[in-house]
Amino acid sequence: MKPFKVLLLFLFIFCSSVTTYTYGIDADNDRYTVASKLVINIENSFSNEEVKITVQSFPNNDNNIESYNLVFDMKFREDYESEFTGICVGPKWEGFGSGEFSITLEKSKNFKSSISGIRDSSTNDRCENYFYYLRNLEINLSNGEKYLVGVATDYSDGYPDAPYIWKQNKLNQIEVIGTSNIEKYSINFELSN
Repeated sequence: MKPFKVLLLFLFIFCSSVTTYTYGIDADNDRYTVASKLVINIENSFSNEEVKITVQSFPNNDNNIESYNLVFDMKFREDYESEFTGICVGPKWEGFGSGEFSITLEKSKNFKSSISGIRDSSTNDRCENYFYYLRNLEINLSNGEKYLVGVATDYSDGYPDAPYIWKQNKLNQIEVIGTSNIEKYSINFELSN
């Protein structure tokens, strides 16, 4: 290997850090469709101005699954019990801005996708950490049906609260099919500022 290539490889390895979060998802009914492993990789640049989130699902059986739709949301404060009354802003995500972002994991891409964010140094929100949680999880099937997996609390009643799982058919009719092992807000990750 040429010295220049070795130097580039060395810089790439040591100029970013990766943190990995892994979650197992299981269900009491219809395990065939819901059971999977979800992996979230967070890669921070050396300067800590850029962050890249890569999410991949490893379904136990992917025969009928076309895609996963995930919506992540951010807590607006680090600690709701402290005297700090400001609002955490967090990175600006490509195509979304700060706070919430969505990501789709398609079968054709091995159920893997990434999104990048930029930390705006001109916005000093005084937050040391940003806490994100999975707010919505949909499993889209090849027959047009979808599973709505409760992972948080839905105040609009349009989505199941954790740990419930709903099955929605092509006519948008809902059937409660069971529960999962997911506790409210338990699928999450943290970004350090």
